[in-house]
Amino acid sequence: MEYLTGIGLLAAFLVVVVMIVRGQSPIIMLLLLAIVWALLAGIGVNDIQSKILQGGGVQYASAVIIIVFGAWFAQVLIQTGIAESVIRSAVELAGDRPMVTAFTVNLVTALLFTSMYGVGAAIAIGVIALPIMMSQGIPARVAAPVFTMGVGAGAFVNLVQFGTFEKLFPGIRYEAPWLGYWWLGLAVYVACAWLMIWIHLRHLGVRHAAAVDVAAAAPRKRTAYYTYIVPLFPVAMIMLFKWQIIPTFLLSIVLALALTWRARGFHGSLNLFNKTFYDAFPDIATIAALWTICGMIIAAGQMPQISDALKPIFSPILPHTPGQAALFFAVLGGIGSIYRGPLVVIGTGAALLAILLSMHEIPVPYLYALWLAPTVMQGSCDPTNSWTLWTIGYTKVPHGQFLKTAMPFGCLMVAIMCALCYLMFGTP
Repeated sequence: MEYLTGIGLLAAFLVVVVMIVRGQSPIIMLLLLAIVWALLAGIGVNDIQSKILQGGGVQYASAVIIIVFGAWFAQVLIQTGIAESVIRSAVELAGDRPMVTAFTVNLVTALLFTSMYGVGAAIAIGVIALPIMMSQGIPARVAAPVFTMGVGAGAFVNLVQFGTFEKLFPGIRYEAPWLGYWWLGLAVYVACAWLMIWIHLRHLGVRHAAAVDVAAAAPRKRTAYYTYIVPLFPVAMIMLFKWQIIPTFLLSIVLALALTWRARGFHGSLNLFNKTFYDAFPDIATIAALWTICGMIIAAGQMPQISDALKPIFSPILPHTPGQAALFFAVLGGIGSIYRGPLVVIGTGAALLAILLSMHEIPVPYLYALWLAPTVMQGSCDPTNSWTLWTIGYTKVPHGQFLKTAMPFGCLMVAIMCALCYLMFGTP
């Protein structure tokens, strides 16, 4: 009977994956999956409403709070002009050399998004970076992934991403030796993006700037060069002084406003402090809802009735050793993350995570390190991801063309990082 229940749970899981791939709301589908799993496993209504919907819904509330502070800091960088100044200054150093410009935009975007977070932050940087690249004749099908892969590279060490996933992967720490691996991930993804740029610009060449149909945002007055330290300040505070994430973001917000206060005055800075907080909320609505629903999925997957039924079904195909885990994610991590596939943790992958955690066979920090690469790829190559969807819409690149350009290099990054993770942490 338990085996038949497991078959039913697996069938429900696959149906939800297919529905999400076809464009249905991940929020609605995952909520239904948590409820359907509980009903199929014979869990009573009282436990469904108290332990899964209520308990799971609030289990990762602290992750949502960290997302709020990350989006708030991103809005401060945008509205003070610091982020725009960093991008424009870096591009000016590149000169009128399209390939060097693409390299520079990708790298600077990665560095900015080590601390910035949210679709609003991505759009604010994108409306500056994308027209600059295309005005130099870089084809839109190349410019779009140059930008999104930069956002993804920064996510390897992004404080908000770590702070939220810290709740899903208990025991991970923002410190050595894992932090060195995450910085290596940023470098590897930047290198993969540069390889993509080099191959495609050599093959496609560049167009005449007159063919570009995207207007650049009017530049604002530059902030002083010393303000350029602010985007990396939060990462440095945690790495060097072991501060907690929320106090770090608060101090960084105050620092950004203090270094640019002359443009607004004291009262103007206070008003901007309040305004940026409110402006951060539209950025995080969807991701906050997903975190809430995924808490329900995790809570459901950890119920004995569900985990005991799923283990016999998934055990033959899921990894049980560090070597198997590295191979599993290297082969399936790339393709399994596109269109919010079954390896996306904030999605149907939450169910797989619940099962792997319940097996207690793979060390949690090692599991997070392996899963981070597919997560980063999803956040930069998946057309259903919010800022990726905006980017391909803004540049008018068809979904298929975007995937054809970006996906091979995203999969390459995943394979390289899984191999490095095993070599660094998986061997005796």
